Amino acid sequence: MKKRLTFIMLAIVAIALSCGAQNHEKRMKQIRQAYADRLEIMKNNPYAESGKPFNQVGVDVAENMPGSGLHERHDKYYFTQEQYSDRGDMESTLYFATSNGTYAHGIHGYKWEFLWDSMEGDPMFALLVRTEGDARKEYRFYFENGKVIKTVPDVKQWPDKDDPESLHPFIISKPADVLKLMKRHESTFKSLLGY
Repeated sequence: MKKRLTFIMLAIVAIALSCGAQNHEKRMKQIRQAYADRLEIMKNNPYAESGKPFNQVGVDVAENMPGSGLHERHDKYYFTQEQYSDRGDMESTLYFATSNGTYAHGIHGYKWEFLWDSMEGDPMFALLVRTEGDARKEYRFYFENGKVIKTVPDVKQWPDKDDPESLHPFIISKPADVLKLMKRHESTFKSLLGY
């Protein structure tokens, strides 16, 4: 009887884990499609005949950082129009942002890409591409309901040198810190639009 109960419990756990994995895969497929859709819209630039960016705002920062010299950062924010938001307020919804930076005389660089749900504004995805000279390393973060559901590479496989200091200029000591960084970008976006 005890063996049978143990077997039943293990079967239930296995089924639950399988369902959870299928839900994560479904979510990641949604995220990949949304990401591809956003990139396609920006590439095609359907309002190019006006000669001006559409629903886009940016900021460029150049500062002298101790120990690494000139640090340049270029941030762009892409957003929906007010009437296309389901949130019911009069604010535009941020759906994509990029942050490109170089420092230490161009030896080190990074590019962040952030994706939010275009209707609700919930975080969906973040990509970090770090460059050190000719070396390039990518980190991908997938979100659901305000939580990290997957990192690529898996956090457990990050090399020992991938400590918080090596993910500068932002301190990313755990994947959840990426959500804090996305919130900071949301705040910057809102201040640029006067919200």
